[in-house]
Amino acid sequence: MSAEELRAEGLGVDAGGRAVLDGVDLVATAARSIALTGPSGAGKTVLLRALAGHLDLDRGRVLLDGAPLVVSPDGPSRFGLILQHHGLASGLTAEENIALPLQARGLDNDDIAARCAEALNAVDLGGAGRRLVDELSGGQRQRVGVARALAGRPDVILADEPTTELDPVNRALVLSLLLDRSARRIVLVAANDPEITESCDQVIRLRDGRIDVSG
Repeated sequence: MSAEELRAEGLGVDAGGRAVLDGVDLVATAARSIALTGPSGAGKTVLLRALAGHLDLDRGRVLLDGAPLVVSPDGPSRFGLILQHHGLASGLTAEENIALPLQARGLDNDDIAARCAEALNAVDLGGAGRRLVDELSGGQRQRVGVARALAGRPDVILADEPTTELDPVNRALVLSLLLDRSARRIVLVAANDPEITESCDQVIRLRDGRIDVSG
């Protein structure tokens, strides 16, 4: 059953003697996308990692369909996290990078192979599965990162500047995949790109670790 609601209540994360997130409340629902904007250092990346269950919170909590998230190194399996700089493992092929989190979930080899092929085809990299990621361009690596998230068939997509290294054609492709309403995913995208913010259903602006309500 797909998730219907991701909720943050009073999120607080401290680092270096200051609050990186300070009392953040938000609600994200299925088939409705949210763009997180704000200047560098506003807390966008930290907020995504907190929502994914990758960080210990100093204050507040994150709920998925009313149930508190449990922090783990990889986050909950129902989440797909797309990193700003792809976060792929050097020395592995594109296919192997996509397969790793699926193997950790205990999926069988046939299912993993099918999911890898489907995800790579979706980002127009069907012929690049056996190439080392070190041999791929920056834009291709970013698309592999998107494919890795999609292959998990997550209920929640959390994407950090997912289109920064992409040309216009692939930007449009990735946006269409992430913002596909028919998938009924919960989607949050950290970006200051007007094309992304205009495509999302809601825009939330962060400033100094807080939601900026100044308009």
